[in-house]
Amino acid sequence: MICHFDRTRGISSRSDHKGAPTPLDMTKKLRAIAYWLLPETASREVFAKKIRELARRFETPVFAPHVSVFIAPENSRHPAEILGELGAIMLELTIHSIRFSEQFTKTLFVQFERSVPLQELGDRIWKASRAPEQYVIDPHLSLLYANLATERKKALVDEIRFPFRNVGFSS
Repeated sequence: MICHFDRTRGISSRSDHKGAPTPLDMTKKLRAIAYWLLPETASREVFAKKIRELARRFETPVFAPHVSVFIAPENSRHPAEILGELGAIMLELTIHSIRFSEQFTKTLFVQFERSVPLQELGDRIWKASRAPEQYVIDPHLSLLYANLATERKKALVDEIRFPFRNVGFSS
């Protein structure tokens, strides 16, 4: 399933008296439209269960398992028009590994192998949205949003396994 999600991202447009950028100003917000692929039901349930389990364990947010395909500015074409033009979507992504990073939204994640059909889908959305910037897809599905020590994240990577290697996405 492909869907869109309106989300708000804070940005800073201010600078200090010397012209240096100031820290992120969360009072200034721009809206963006995120296009997601949702895994097919069976794998979505497995990922959702793991996300809920980790969220309970670390008292962190629960979110829908998804792969971001494109992020468009708010002033782009309406998502319903774009989704209507895409037609049926059928993709399969292969799990490469479980990884972690310092980025909050990629604390712990499933890294998929790069996919030409997935990038082509992102490019179709980019062109249809008339957004000024192309989006290069880093195909991953986040499992946890948290601030954890590197050692803890390494331990989690070692413990997480999924009963499948390929994940289907369709609309």
